[in-house]
Amino acid sequence: MDRERSMQRAMAMFAVAGAFSLLAATQAGAVDIKVLDDKDGKATVLLSGTVAVGDGLKVRATIGALAASKAVTVQLDSAGGNRNEAMSIGQFFHRNRIATVIPAKTRCIAPCPLILVGGVGPLSGKASYVKYSTASIGFTGIVLNYQDKSYTAADLDGAVVGIQRDILLIADYLHDVGADMNLLKYYQSVLKSNETRYISNEQALDLGIAVMFEETGQLIEPIARRP
Repeated sequence: MDRERSMQRAMAMFAVAGAFSLLAATQAGAVDIKVLDDKDGKATVLLSGTVAVGDGLKVRATIGALAASKAVTVQLDSAGGNRNEAMSIGQFFHRNRIATVIPAKTRCIAPCPLILVGGVGPLSGKASYVKYSTASIGFTGIVLNYQDKSYTAADLDGAVVGIQRDILLIADYLHDVGADMNLLKYYQSVLKSNETRYISNEQALDLGIAVMFEETGQLIEPIARRP
């Protein structure tokens, strides 16, 4: 029911948004993935840079080279890129019980948050994604994507259909990985092409993202974490 209400709110907004489309970053480049630590049954991997098509295979190859018994945690320091590839990486983490974390003073800008919420504890098998209190999480929403001309009803209908398809893909992904569906609202904001909407630590907690309070070293768990 919550998922249906979230979808209805999203569709209502997009239906009146006109000729908009979800911002899908097309920056050149690719993620850099490297193993930072691999000992005592644990491995820490850093994923940084812009997510590009084909990066999912690179991530799978790097992590697949580690011993199957390793408890893997992936650190994220990424901004921009291909949303579908990010969801593919997040699904891989979710299915293989790989935890995710945004280290201190780094950033996780869309589509990186989709990778983040794919994290699962290697031992617990439950959602495991953490941001450090000085780390940043940011979202790029929808961007005005129109020309100075008259639009037909068919043009507008096509734009709405495309938007609905994109938001449904994100909603299905969030449902599959058990993430909070309220993440959808951050993809409903009308932003300029170079604008990013950042969320606070409190908002992160509301979205089921644990926060490491660096002043005390205390891990603050969300009030309600989905199983």
